[in-house]
Amino acid sequence: MPDLPALIRHYMSYRAARGFQPNRKAERLLIQFAGTLPAERDDGLLFSQGEALAWAHAPVGGRPAWLSARLSTVRQFAIYLAGSGLPVGVPAVRQGVSGSRRATPYLYSAQDIQALMTTACRVFTPLRAATMTTLIGLLAVTGMRIGEAVRLTVGDADLDHGVVLIAHAKFGRQRMVRLDPTACDALAGYLSAPVRHRLGARPDGALFVTRKGTAVSEHTAQGAFHQLVQRAGLPARAGARPRLHDFRHTFATQAMIDAYRCGRDPARTLTLLSVWLGHSNPADTYWYLQAAPEIAAIAARRLEPCKES
Repeated sequence: MPDLPALIRHYMSYRAARGFQPNRKAERLLIQFAGTLPAERDDGLLFSQGEALAWAHAPVGGRPAWLSARLSTVRQFAIYLAGSGLPVGVPAVRQGVSGSRRATPYLYSAQDIQALMTTACRVFTPLRAATMTTLIGLLAVTGMRIGEAVRLTVGDADLDHGVVLIAHAKFGRQRMVRLDPTACDALAGYLSAPVRHRLGARPDGALFVTRKGTAVSEHTAQGAFHQLVQRAGLPARAGARPRLHDFRHTFATQAMIDAYRCGRDPARTLTLLSVWLGHSNPADTYWYLQAAPEIAAIAARRLEPCKES
């Protein structure tokens, strides 16, 4: 069975490689937790969900926020271990008092996205199908928020230079995101499609429109997406249900996976990703990546010492 103190050291190195400052409190908590585990066990696990929960809630009279922080520390360590292929019980997000209220993201595969687009073409009118497939594609390749996407005007998309201006981002800020040529072609195809073209394409007009030529509202987009999910037969994932916002999580996760695979500096990538997504706090970007053990697995492999041949 692997040595837990050594795994804790590797985990702290992994965090440092992702751009986070040393966290002595987290390291101390994990060492304390490891010290409560039995030296020998017959279940084949490093530790179980029950052991993590019992330890996190052990302090009598502890404040809910503190108990939740203890559980969160062990949970992130467990995700790292699971991503490295080690046998461990990962506590669920909402277990325990004052657990995270954030929804568990549903990370889409390329096949999931294709299934949603194919379903849109099958069940919607031509205009609505074109609008939803283009909207889903834009969310998937830019990571923008659904509210930002539906507020775009035609003039915000500079397809000649491959950039989109998000003029009405969160907290009143603005930012720009780049588009690759295939995304530019998809947007140009949507604007020039007969069902869309007849509604006009003034620079100040809405990019995504209804059959009346008015801007698609966030509520309408959410409703249409719910219909697609019901009909597309996406695979169930524990604790997660498909949402439009999860294209943002998927984009962030894939960006970090690509960075690790291509040997780019993960800390710099995380910083750039935070700016791209419009986060005021990089910690928010870090949270976006917690549902993807594949990131932990890739990072763990990079931190392994090279074996001599």
